[in-house]
Amino acid sequence: MVPRLYWPHRLHSGDRVTPDEAVCRYLLRTLRLATGSPVTLFTGLDGGEWQAALELLPVPRLHILTFSTPQREPTLAITLVQGVAKPDAMEWVVQKAVELGVSRIIPLLCRRSTSHAGSTLTANRLRRLQTIAMEAAEQSQRLRVPEIAPPSSWHTLGSLLGEGPRWLFWERRDGLPTLQQQQHPGAAVTLLVGPEGGLDAQEEHHARDALGFTSLGLGPRILRTETAALVVITACQLLWGDVG
Repeated sequence: MVPRLYWPHRLHSGDRVTPDEAVCRYLLRTLRLATGSPVTLFTGLDGGEWQAALELLPVPRLHILTFSTPQREPTLAITLVQGVAKPDAMEWVVQKAVELGVSRIIPLLCRRSTSHAGSTLTANRLRRLQTIAMEAAEQSQRLRVPEIAPPSSWHTLGSLLGEGPRWLFWERRDGLPTLQQQQHPGAAVTLLVGPEGGLDAQEEHHARDALGFTSLGLGPRILRTETAALVVITACQLLWGDVG
């Protein structure tokens, strides 16, 4: 397969750009590419991707050739509000959510987020999550890298949410409607999943009464937070998006 790289700056046909040392090492030592080998770049700024050729002299660089606009971005803009979980679970959610087509991820500090999980959302940790999102976008051939927002509290969450319905998935099952009973969300939807310990009743009430979320169920089994996030994204993509 042709290597695919994220380039965070605008490109133009005829440009020659020099990758950083880590990317050069990946192209030359890991992939063992030769002069003229094709490489694909995407910037996330122009809705497409660029075809380039590797040059080795006088220094390793990429010669930008042609631009194309394949249709790979999701037709349904999904914002995932993810209750802050332990580092490995958060990384898993970010990686797989990007592959499945989310547009934005907002970490939410909840009462049942473990103190260890909350304390790990430092600036360095957020950069790590954004890097994971970038790598997942490279691998899945996304044309944009979804944003990982700074962690939000319940008090600031409302100001971060956009248009479209808002659905909260709660482990309490009895009497809750399901996704299949909801109307088509239109162009955008916000999905909220709690942390490892779930949301407490006060948080569920606040989300519903103050922020306009509708509480939905996920069936007869209790799912881990990372499983629940991927299930609801996949279900929305199957019902109203571009999966399946």
